[in-house]
Amino acid sequence: MKFAQILLFLIVILPFAGINAQEMGKISGTVVSPSNAVMDRVTIMIIGTDKQSSTNNDGLFLITNIAPGEYTLEASATGFATWRKTIQVQASQTTIVDITLYETALELNEIVVKGEGLSKRNRTETVTTVSLKTIKELHLTSALDVLNQVPGVEIGAYNQGGVADAFMLRGFSGAGHEGQAAIEVDGVSLNEGEGNHDGYADMNLIIPLNISKVDVYKGPSSALFGRFGVAGTLAFETRKGGDYQDLSLKGGSFETVDAQIALGKPFEIGTKTLKTNFAAQMYRTAGYKENSGFLKGNLNGSVAYQLTDKTDIAFNLKAYSGIWDATGYIPTEQFNDRNRRNKQALNAENDGGAKNFASERIDVNHSFNDNLRLLVFGYSVQQNAQRYLKFFYEPGGQAENYVTRNLYGTGANLNGKSTIGAVYVNWITGFEYFSELTDFRNWDTNNRVRSGLVEDRGFELQSFSGFGQVEFDINPYFRPTIGLRYDAYDGHLEIRDPGNLNEKKPLNNLSHVSPKFGFRSTWFEGFDFKANVSNGFALPGGSIRYNRDANVDPSEVWQYEAGVEYDYKNLVKVNLTGFILETSKEVNETILGSGVFVNSGKTQRHGLELGIRAQPVRRLNFNGSFAYIRTEIKKNVDEALVGKELNNIPRTVTNLMLDYTLESGLGARVNYRNVGKYATGLENFFYYNGYSRTDATLFFNFAGTSSKRGQLFVEFNNIFNENYATYVFDNGGPNDGQSYSASALRSFSVGVSYNF
Repeated sequence: MKFAQILLFLIVILPFAGINAQEMGKISGTVVSPSNAVMDRVTIMIIGTDKQSSTNNDGLFLITNIAPGEYTLEASATGFATWRKTIQVQASQTTIVDITLYETALELNEIVVKGEGLSKRNRTETVTTVSLKTIKELHLTSALDVLNQVPGVEIGAYNQGGVADAFMLRGFSGAGHEGQAAIEVDGVSLNEGEGNHDGYADMNLIIPLNISKVDVYKGPSSALFGRFGVAGTLAFETRKGGDYQDLSLKGGSFETVDAQIALGKPFEIGTKTLKTNFAAQMYRTAGYKENSGFLKGNLNGSVAYQLTDKTDIAFNLKAYSGIWDATGYIPTEQFNDRNRRNKQALNAENDGGAKNFASERIDVNHSFNDNLRLLVFGYSVQQNAQRYLKFFYEPGGQAENYVTRNLYGTGANLNGKSTIGAVYVNWITGFEYFSELTDFRNWDTNNRVRSGLVEDRGFELQSFSGFGQVEFDINPYFRPTIGLRYDAYDGHLEIRDPGNLNEKKPLNNLSHVSPKFGFRSTWFEGFDFKANVSNGFALPGGSIRYNRDANVDPSEVWQYEAGVEYDYKNLVKVNLTGFILETSKEVNETILGSGVFVNSGKTQRHGLELGIRAQPVRRLNFNGSFAYIRTEIKKNVDEALVGKELNNIPRTVTNLMLDYTLESGLGARVNYRNVGKYATGLENFFYYNGYSRTDATLFFNFAGTSSKRGQLFVEFNNIFNENYATYVFDNGGPNDGQSYSASALRSFSVGVSYNF
């Protein structure tokens, strides 16, 4: 019934006036070598869009359904210099482009983050890329919302102001908040080793308008990422270089205002160019719930300069400050009462917090020759965070956590492309080292008034990592990738709790080797098969890793995945992947409270992920995804848990998005999201039936059918006013019920984005 309402809404908003709309254009051509031999398997793409193609056995390519305008076309192939040219696409016409590629052993441009030298054509792992164009069109206020575009991901929003939300990825529910996913921005990890949850990563620090793209790796599939990447990795890249001025202003329900600006400007200094980039964000809301105001500000800046013909240097600075109030959680009966669902629970104590963050990074890139390029980098992070939090509903029980953190890191990556006989080889190797110093203090509080210091602890953690990944472009039917990663950790915990003697505990001797292997095969034009086996790990949680008597090792994760990708003339793109993740050596306490720990737990996660993008008619775009996920506890010292499903893992996640644009620039977008049933505790005492939500957007493009100049827009969120929650958990035993973080009811926002 609701799906029919969505279709009716779209039809009413966009009548058949679009039938006589403007025609689209095409680009076609031939790619040859200097000897005039045709070249197959050359990647052709339009920069800044998701449109691309590859040449067939005759060296021919075709890209269709292109909005009229000026574009930069790029052609690339392993062992050849990348070709770029600005072209003009006319309505109802085919632009002919003939390309000659010149051979070179290596061509690597501005490597500023690890892995950029690797070939997307040869990827054996599942990676979803969300581009700047998509981010700008969706008018995001939070970088976390990018994940709604990724098949199989559900954001478990706590809705607690500046607290980092969790998201579910590959059957792990604590990604982002509990360290089950690695999150990096320009190669700097946001994951915190200690203090908050192990691996806590706050994406409030990222300005959406300053993201050039984000690559979402599924599972521990890449050797480039280590400790926190058991569920996957989010690799954000910010905008670098270019000449642009982007502005986004948005305001709406609950006194919410979001302002973002991103600027890029090159300056000629003699024969050299200084590239500068700047971005800022100011976000404020009174919140849709009682005691839920949030104010944050972000600043990003970078400069890059070419020192010599072979060496360039770049500096990047980021700063964030936020302060918030938090409603906390509410019991079932309050959640089901629409008059009280947005109020604090009985005996709530006005939770909230504040955070300040700064990071600095320097990169030096050097080309030894046409075959080899080196990146050397260093970075630092300074952070302090305060949080007042309370769980459950009895009087008292609030606590204050205060964390200070300083991180220093360095590393180097060596990228190369070469040949072994007739086989092209693409590779990267490198190392990373960091030292993290964290102080953590915890007080008992009453309505934010301290009553006594409970914990005072200092952590020092060092990590050394070495990695390598090699791609072999043997032939279209077999393109293998081999990767290997080694991680080792050292450090100590200093316990300074009041009433106890100071104690210093060294970290266990923890290290891990993670192998990766996969291959990709092109069966026919546009259709690829891929498969990989990869290993990942997670350190023992909490203070147990500082107990050498425990003698526990990191837990292991093995991922097995296989899938197909099909691209039919840029009109239909399908990606279907099946996966199994098996964890072993999970740390369990033999008897609760005994202090004796063993590597004994085993769990399994398996499922299917389907993504479809299609353009059935001109300017009508469909983007859909579906994921089916099942989990099971295979082994545990608590035998009552064996056979249970893991908590907070929806069995299905469905996302459907449809948008249409008239020739005049007027358009609409409808998004439908359904999240299936899941257990809210390991004992499976209770389940949450999931939810459905529908959003809609009306927009007007300043450049007709293209959004490149910006938009006026109106957003309607949760248009059917569903009462739902994105985070639900058990309160304890079978008679204790559940707690909810209620999500927003119907709301709206209006705004404008503009590219000067």
